[in-house]
Amino acid sequence: MKVYQWSYDCENYDTITILNYEEFRENHKSDFKGEVIGFKWNNVYMETYQSRKSCDCTGLGNNIPIFSKHAIEVLQPYLESHVEMLPLIHPSKSYFAVNVIRLVDALDYDKASLKFVEGHSDFIEEVHQYAFKPELVAQYPIFKIPEFKRLYVFVTDTFKEAIEVSGLKGFEFELLWDSEVNNEDREAELERQYEEALAAIERNKGEEFSFDEAVRRIEAGESCASGQWQLQQASDGTIRLGNLQADDSYSWIQPIYYPPILLELKWHSVNKIFAD
Repeated sequence: MKVYQWSYDCENYDTITILNYEEFRENHKSDFKGEVIGFKWNNVYMETYQSRKSCDCTGLGNNIPIFSKHAIEVLQPYLESHVEMLPLIHPSKSYFAVNVIRLVDALDYDKASLKFVEGHSDFIEEVHQYAFKPELVAQYPIFKIPEFKRLYVFVTDTFKEAIEVSGLKGFEFELLWDSEVNNEDREAELERQYEEALAAIERNKGEEFSFDEAVRRIEAGESCASGQWQLQQASDGTIRLGNLQADDSYSWIQPIYYPPILLELKWHSVNKIFAD
């Protein structure tokens, strides 16, 4: 049994944007947290923001998958009763926002490596290594967990394999947990790699500056980092947010807003990760 974090390929496939974004934020800023919201879903208008290759999967941030009608038809056995399909209005394509309503208390606190917010033992600040309860995740091919219900969507190998067999395009997955791997050894190795990568960033940083200055420099073509985070401008002019992984790579998304935690950090210039 394996568990992955869902994502999408925004470098090689079409990306879309919300036309009535402020209205969307106002009506749904507190939604997509594992609850049904179809009863208050309004018309949400989309358009293709960057036209590349046609795909079956894109998204808004880490927590709102957007599937094509074809993807929904193919994946129906794996979606039924676990998600809510919310129609989007696009000039030429049929897209649906996928609201994952299957909330599963599947995080195994005894085996996971977790860092809690100082003074708040109920709030997880960082996950060094995930571990899940296999008897629970085996039941649900796609789900969220209470700890990150506003942030991430998780899937099992059953879901991932269904996509690979079907040939659906645009999906990406980051492996978080494998029940057949010795968790303690894997945790120790991943933590060592992660700490080494962070230490290398700290050793090589130069002048530090505010987030506002970082944004100015990014818009001028630079790449900036702060600890595990990196921001840079892609070739299409959009900003990409990278989160450092244990293997010294970055998991990139196109953020729809900047998480407040980023605004308080000190930033510094670094080399670009992906080419213009």
